[in-house]
Amino acid sequence: MMLQSFNAAARYAAIVIDADTGHVIHENEAAQRWYPASLTKVMTIYMTLSAIEAGRLRLDDILTVSGHAARQPSSKLGLRPGQTISVEHAIMAVTTRSANDAAVLLAETLGGTEANFAGMMTHEAHRLGMTSSSFQNASGLPDEGQISSARDLAILSATLIHQFPQHYHYFSATEFRYKGRVLPNTNRILKTYPDADGMKTGFTCGSGYNLIASAKRNGHRLIGVLLGARSSGERFEQMGNLLDVGFEKIGYADNRLPVSQLKADNSSPPPFQLSSNRCAGSAVQMGADTGSGSHEPIRIKPQDKHPRLTQKAVAAPPVVHAGGCATTRHKCHRQAAAAATPVAARKTHAKARLAKAAKKSEKTEKPEKERLTNSRPVEKKTARPKG
Repeated sequence: MMLQSFNAAARYAAIVIDADTGHVIHENEAAQRWYPASLTKVMTIYMTLSAIEAGRLRLDDILTVSGHAARQPSSKLGLRPGQTISVEHAIMAVTTRSANDAAVLLAETLGGTEANFAGMMTHEAHRLGMTSSSFQNASGLPDEGQISSARDLAILSATLIHQFPQHYHYFSATEFRYKGRVLPNTNRILKTYPDADGMKTGFTCGSGYNLIASAKRNGHRLIGVLLGARSSGERFEQMGNLLDVGFEKIGYADNRLPVSQLKADNSSPPPFQLSSNRCAGSAVQMGADTGSGSHEPIRIKPQDKHPRLTQKAVAAPPVVHAGGCATTRHKCHRQAAAAATPVAARKTHAKARLAKAAKKSEKTEKPEKERLTNSRPVEKKTARPKG
């Protein structure tokens, strides 16, 4: 397969859709075929949730880990052959830790083999209208046939949220508690964007740094997909910009194209995003150009500040408690505590504060000569050169 040259500057694919209407609010090369990396696991979880709702699988079913699942490379939970784990814990391992071993275990449970499950994934993807997508594995590990697009992944994400709202919390969890360990979610968008509440990260050398995110503000839910960032930090920053663009434009949705009607582009091969340095070997294996070049960063809103960073904090509404306290909650608690303190104790505290203030005032009024005489000499520090 002839792959796109590494020298294209700031190549990325992105889309923002209104999750309620499916209308495209913003897009850039959204129909371009791309390596999905671990965003593949959203499809794996979609298939798992479909099986649960159909009664073919239960959250408390216990699964036994195969040798093939245990041999998966990182990221992984560290499952061993013969070990058991519940379906729900396997789902959590995939959504919070992007665990390849757990994803393959679910695939083998539903498809018999991972290869057979990949065929099931592709068939279901096409049924959903993901016409550019094909899957060779359940995890998103590098494979020339593992292909999707920002358009297709937006369709998948919206479908999952609409069909399984009762299970969406698996993508929102900030941590996963397993065998006495607390494992944090690797998806930092949950912390960096105030309105974000899911979904999934992904990375391979071919795909670059990918991210699907969903956020809800004032009753409106958006889904954003970003493919091909050059660093993990860039994908989170620019996803924030994408969501800001979406929320700014969401009120102007007249005559917008539904994402399902955005024409797929199945003629252009996926670009190989990161061909230099540690990814050079992977690029050679997949036939990509290993030449390094200069790349401009993704600039979705280069001139504008994030509205979320300039919003003023809203004062807490007044609350009324017994006894006539009507103010903000924390002030009210302080007033209540003061009222509960005995009068004698309050007088003692007041005297102590006055004595402390008088002592401080006396100290500041000493003559300059006296202060210099009584003070210790100060050693002069020399600046140390920076290494």
